[in-house]
Amino acid sequence: MSALLRLVERLIDAAAIAAFSGIFLCVIAQVVLRYIFNNPLTWSEELARYLFIWCAFLGWLVASRRHSHLAMTFVVDRLPGSVQTVIGVLIQAATLWFAWLLGSRGLQLVRNNWDVENVAVPFNLGVVYLIEPIAAVVIAIYACIALTEALRGTRPAPPPVEAVE
Repeated sequence: MSALLRLVERLIDAAAIAAFSGIFLCVIAQVVLRYIFNNPLTWSEELARYLFIWCAFLGWLVASRRHSHLAMTFVVDRLPGSVQTVIGVLIQAATLWFAWLLGSRGLQLVRNNWDVENVAVPFNLGVVYLIEPIAAVVIAIYACIALTEALRGTRPAPPPVEAVE
């Protein structure tokens, strides 16, 4: 499972980088072609918008994996260990419930929009919504891992400090 999880994490990282790079390139191309050549693209704004949606969800997955979401733990940190465990379990149970809601609604959106063609880009609208059930599955996996840690009474490791070279 660990090797599969690492592969999924690498794919998520690569997709997040690709989505962000795509947004950047679409916006740069649109600005250059509109203001320098006076010939704007018809598809770049729509594609950038869809890539932004994917980038936001992928960024959420990266932040969840690294436990780097904003959290105010000063109250929980002062509670006894057993209460911290209960709160940790409740948080992960709520996360699993949210993942289920996101996944089920996301699948419904994908099914309802799979045959809806976009105006300017050559893929259907279901592809845009496909990130929701994907994110739900990954968030559920991370929540199960965190739930296991909470039941053991361990806290997730702090995010790694990455050196800037």
